[in-house]
Amino acid sequence: MVFTDYMKSLPNQQQETIKKLAELTYSTPAAVYRENNPPLIKQKVIAEYLNKSVEELFPPKDVSDN
Repeated sequence: MVFTDYMKSLPNQQQETIKKLAELTYSTPAAVYRENNPPLIKQKVIAEYLNKSVEELFPPKDVSDN
């Protein structure tokens, strides 16, 4: 489940989780919610806090644009 889908699945805890992730990543809550592909260090912090893998929350983009 990618990050945005995971966050949407937390209707009762979503705001609290976003605030905590913003604190942990030194970002604003809006940036946490909107950023689909944060820097790798932030991805690791978010994944660790949510007990998920980086690959699960932030899967690599498909680079085949042929």
